[in-house]
Amino acid sequence: MKQLKRFILFIFFLLPGFVFSQKNADKTVTKDGKTYHVHIVTKGETVYGISKDYDVAPRDIVMENPKAMEGISAGDTLRIPLATASTNKPLVDTAADRISGKYIYHKVIAKETLYSLGKQYKVSLSTLDSLNPELKAKGLQVGQNLKIPAHSVQQPVVQSQPTPPVLSQPKPVSPFVAQPVVLHDSTKEKQAFKDLVGHQHIDSMPPMAKGQIKQINNQPIIAPQPLSQPTFTSAPVDKSKLLSRYNVALIMPFTSENADTIRLSRLLDGSAQLPLYTQIATDFYQGAMIALDSLEKQGVRVDLHLYNITSSSDTSAYRLDSILKVPAFASTNLIIGPPSTGQFKQVARYAAMHNISIVSPIVADNSILQNNAYTSKVTPSSVTEVERMADYIVSHYMKCNVILLHHRDAVDEVYYEDFKKRFKADMGVYSDKDSVTTVDYSDNLEGLGKKMDGSKNNVIVAPYQQASFVAKLVNKLANSKLADDDSIVLFGMHNWLNNDNLDMANLDTLNFHFPSNDYVNYSDSCTKGFIRTYRSNYYTEPSNFACQGFDITYYYVRLLGKFGTAMQDHLGDCKYNGIHTSFDLHRIGDTAGYDNNAIYILEYRNYAVLKGAL
Repeated sequence: MKQLKRFILFIFFLLPGFVFSQKNADKTVTKDGKTYHVHIVTKGETVYGISKDYDVAPRDIVMENPKAMEGISAGDTLRIPLATASTNKPLVDTAADRISGKYIYHKVIAKETLYSLGKQYKVSLSTLDSLNPELKAKGLQVGQNLKIPAHSVQQPVVQSQPTPPVLSQPKPVSPFVAQPVVLHDSTKEKQAFKDLVGHQHIDSMPPMAKGQIKQINNQPIIAPQPLSQPTFTSAPVDKSKLLSRYNVALIMPFTSENADTIRLSRLLDGSAQLPLYTQIATDFYQGAMIALDSLEKQGVRVDLHLYNITSSSDTSAYRLDSILKVPAFASTNLIIGPPSTGQFKQVARYAAMHNISIVSPIVADNSILQNNAYTSKVTPSSVTEVERMADYIVSHYMKCNVILLHHRDAVDEVYYEDFKKRFKADMGVYSDKDSVTTVDYSDNLEGLGKKMDGSKNNVIVAPYQQASFVAKLVNKLANSKLADDDSIVLFGMHNWLNNDNLDMANLDTLNFHFPSNDYVNYSDSCTKGFIRTYRSNYYTEPSNFACQGFDITYYYVRLLGKFGTAMQDHLGDCKYNGIHTSFDLHRIGDTAGYDNNAIYILEYRNYAVLKGAL
């Protein structure tokens, strides 16, 4: 999000000299109903200096002249947007503005950028800056409430309503104002969501025919495929394991030590926010409630028991110990959470002793599954992501020049070895030869340059997560001669998008692809149906954690209703295609739990994350 801002400012300040130009105010042009100044660049001028002359934001110039992101030269012609009152006069956020409907407020979610928000609301970046002074100091932050002119949105403003304390009612209402996205209330979208919470999104996998697919180390070698959605009928059911009602425990840090010091009025006007863990837990819970409401209509009856722990490690162990000593807790049929590794392991030991299925919603580390057959986790491990990335490259880029970068000093070199092993295994299935080229990384990229092929697309694989190395590699590669012909497809890890040292434009330049289980397609009809239901219930926008809360609860409780207390034995039989998270669970060992192998290959294009072709 804030990386785009940093990238553009980085370019401006590196360009030589801050020489001011003479305004060409008498030269204007009108295009698509918008009037611009026409400026001819002279020697020594910079975008930053020109922006000062015309009293506009530098980024607004770049938005109208995309080539300026690569620098400007004498003789270039620039279109300069006219300065507006909103550019010059900062506007103050007041309660009166909310009541009058003059402004709306957008709660920032993960992976949004100022560029994408500007396009969504048809408002200039300079206007966003002037209305939100904190952007200049801190950049764009997840959970931040942005002030946006209401005239840019073709939808009435949803005003804040008094909100009860978290968990004081069965359906807590979030204090944040709804995101003003227009979603048409069509019959198609309603039916799509109805299908989502029906039987169509879960299926049992029929046994594979012998010889249908080759295996290596007892694991199938196949490219990622869309999860199918037939009716859920083929798996056998032991009716003696079914119950009339099921007990589900949700263990989350719903409150934080400093939550009680926040005034409700400040939450309502956006000047304060709930602690991060509290936001995550509340959003997850609200998504889970929608899933349980849907399952109730299907005849799956559940008593949901909420257990509040703190985010502090000093008190959480004591709080968990108190929960586990309650005799009634042993009658739980499914435990969701806690979110952290140490807390989860503590509860998982109890779950194994009492034959209770327990799922980790966030932790990716496979160690929480070892020696405990009652565990499962939603987030795939990094090793699983690397292996699926290898499968994808073999099935989609066999005719390309595949180069595997080797960083000898990397602390996460295990991913390099995992990719290499998996790639060779895949090639043994599809072809007789190993067509990956390995290159040792050097800062001057000399070795990489020698292996590039001008007649093919060059697929460069860098399976590393170390922030400093990743930033150096991406920024050097994107600004080198190797990137000039647009033949590079760069594969890396999903945590790269959280790297503050990366220029996001460079990922765009390098056609960045990465494996992930985290994706919400907001143009999908099912997603729109869920968003509409969530808004109706909570008067706000669902975050990724709300979507995840829905998917996890729906998948596991649906299986609980189908197989009863034998659910854990069927986790590997059933797939699920959700609005945020998909499931394709596999045991990592005979006495271990289930890891999730459902992984998308995503690509970063035009400052947005999109699902790649399968």
